[in-house]
Amino acid sequence: MRHPCQTRCCPGCAVPLPRRDFIKGCGAALATASGLAPRISRGDERDNSRVRVGLVFLSRAGVSWPYPEFDVIAREKEILGLLAEGCPQIEFVPVAVRNPEDVQLAVSLKDQVDGYFVYAVTLAWNLTGSISTLGNLGKPMIVADEILGGSGMFLTGYSGLRREGRFAAGVATTQPKDLITVARLFMDVKKPGASPESFARQCDEVYRKTFPPAGNLDCIEDPVPLTDIRECIARFQDSRFLIVGRNQKNQEHNYLGAKGIDIGFDEFNAFYDQADRNEANELADRWIQDAERVVETTVEVIRKSAAVYLATRALLRQYGTDTVTMNCLGGFASGKLPALPCLGFMELLNEGGHGICEAMPDDTLSFLMARILTGRPGYVSDPVLDTSKNHIIYAHCMATTKVFGPESESNMFRIRTLHNRDPRACCVQSFLPEGYMTTSFRTNFARKEMVIHQAKTVGNLDSQRGCRTQLIGEVRGDIGKLFYQWDRFGWHRVTVYGDVQEPLIEFGKALGLDVIVEA
Repeated sequence: MRHPCQTRCCPGCAVPLPRRDFIKGCGAALATASGLAPRISRGDERDNSRVRVGLVFLSRAGVSWPYPEFDVIAREKEILGLLAEGCPQIEFVPVAVRNPEDVQLAVSLKDQVDGYFVYAVTLAWNLTGSISTLGNLGKPMIVADEILGGSGMFLTGYSGLRREGRFAAGVATTQPKDLITVARLFMDVKKPGASPESFARQCDEVYRKTFPPAGNLDCIEDPVPLTDIRECIARFQDSRFLIVGRNQKNQEHNYLGAKGIDIGFDEFNAFYDQADRNEANELADRWIQDAERVVETTVEVIRKSAAVYLATRALLRQYGTDTVTMNCLGGFASGKLPALPCLGFMELLNEGGHGICEAMPDDTLSFLMARILTGRPGYVSDPVLDTSKNHIIYAHCMATTKVFGPESESNMFRIRTLHNRDPRACCVQSFLPEGYMTTSFRTNFARKEMVIHQAKTVGNLDSQRGCRTQLIGEVRGDIGKLFYQWDRFGWHRVTVYGDVQEPLIEFGKALGLDVIVEA
């Protein structure tokens, strides 16, 4: 059986295939793994000297991360086999949590296991609470991520668990040996004085020893002309932006002076109906010509996307702004949006305006801050951590191709379907420049806070897992600290090219935001 990405060890995959066929030592637990129902020895059968660990898979087939055709059960068998081979003294009892109520199967093992190993396999947001449920049981616990699979659920769920004051270890690595190194520490949970807190602390100490030394963070020279902070504040507070499809009623919201205006899809679609189809077709043809190639999607889908762009521009002119965030996925799925705006948002960003996914005011305000300060566009993403390489992967299905501003050259891009593989929609896969320092941040204006970190761009993944654009960054600072802020600020981060952490911190503080450096 080949790995889903067709290679034994690609950068976008959490763990390569075990080298042997299914691994002796898995025993009866592996025999039941196709359904992953827990099997516990009873009475005289149980060897009480052996450590027993509940191996809880959080997963659901058919979801968009890693990708809809991902073989969940096969992957869970691989992980179970990997742990059984690497930790032969530990009995792993597998439980599959496919729906929120399934977590009670894992909870029912509380008095029969010595700890829990929770593995986030796919992105199933309604299972995030399972991490907290199991953490509240007071058992030694490890939470691990399938890279570009369960990553958002892992990051937000694990950081939330820690903020609740629960003790657990978090692991996000593409190296099987790192996973096994930490899992072996379950061998110590029966020792006198062992506790969930001491276990988590021991795991953290051992896990950090697997982190590589800091890489070369020398970057291509990239001077960034910066706007004076007083002017930044004035321009920010004079900004207005549209929030399309979050609320059908036109309402205005104040974000420390910046104004957000809710617009319904009905108003947007009136502009779509009036869009010049010949102009849209010409724009679509230009996108196709400029792209390195068109992969899965069709010309007709690209033309509809161009018409959505024209409608977006008309709506922006109507309200006297160049900035919009849209409930894109929800609107398209419900039939209220005729096509996704991803390619049009690329065009807006390249022109000097802003098109931001998912009706997210905090992302939009971060984009405004980046553009006002630097003159450069932001790139919003769903980040993924890989401690084995000191990497953070910024993944999303929408991106600019002109990271240095409207007058700069475009980097290479492809036109693809999105991460959900829907043939009716398309997006850009942008291969962003490497060798540059970037600054990534996100605001939370409700709490008046901002989080920020930096990374040197070292390449782009082209993995079938996760979203299409996948910028790789070498983290500047402590990647271990990056595990802890996701529940407070959400999964997204906004990346801008440039070594501008200090000026952005100054900008944020001038707006009255408390700033957290997260790495």
